[in-house]
Amino acid sequence: MGSAFIGKAKVRVALYSAGSTFENRPFRYVENVSNFQFSFSEEEKKLLDYASAAGGIDASVKRISDVTGSIDLRHFSADNLALALWGTTAVLSATPIVAEAGYKIVPLMFVPTKRLINTSVAPVVKKGATTVLAADYTVSAGGITIAETITTGGVLSGDAITIDYTPQASNDVQALISSAPDVSIHVEGVNEVDGKYTLFKGWKAKLGVAQNVALIGEDFGTLTVSLTFQKDETIVTAGKSQYFEMQQAA
Repeated sequence: MGSAFIGKAKVRVALYSAGSTFENRPFRYVENVSNFQFSFSEEEKKLLDYASAAGGIDASVKRISDVTGSIDLRHFSADNLALALWGTTAVLSATPIVAEAGYKIVPLMFVPTKRLINTSVAPVVKKGATTVLAADYTVSAGGITIAETITTGGVLSGDAITIDYTPQASNDVQALISSAPDVSIHVEGVNEVDGKYTLFKGWKAKLGVAQNVALIGEDFGTLTVSLTFQKDETIVTAGKSQYFEMQQAA
């Protein structure tokens, strides 16, 4: 006998590779996912019954035009952002930075540093060999804000400055570096109603880019990514779907 269904699951994603089997691809757990779903679109051709004045359909054919889906990623990790934004990620060290250049000192202006500042270590701002007084700026994680009045002797508005600071160890995400990737999807779920497990294996899907990435808001953020399932021609076993399969515990 069947059961009603309320699903909870762990979703794992790997970059698709025709040169390896599904099982040998490097799947990564994408952490908390609040939604994974797919749906079918179909097209229908109809032949009208021209022999009857009352009309009607003599024959019809239905075809699947596409299979699409979506994943809602709820953790804004660097890896998830890189996946959802078709980008790359890299680890940035906390090695102190000396004389970072390209800045000017202008009253009330914000100077954005290239890295996140470790604000527990005071940065040093200089014009050449002259150290700018700490009273002439305030420090935040993203840079320094120049005071309304510059009090350091010999420093004028518009002068070039450098900044010494200790950056925070961080993860860097570069967006839109590559085209839409093909991925394989593994969903290990459980039905809350009866406690039985369900597996979903999507062989090959084209990943869309994240929609409406909210960095400010009142609610928990969501990275919603669309999917288009594609035919995987490496699946050649008779009777096996070239799109996806599902398994349910008996």
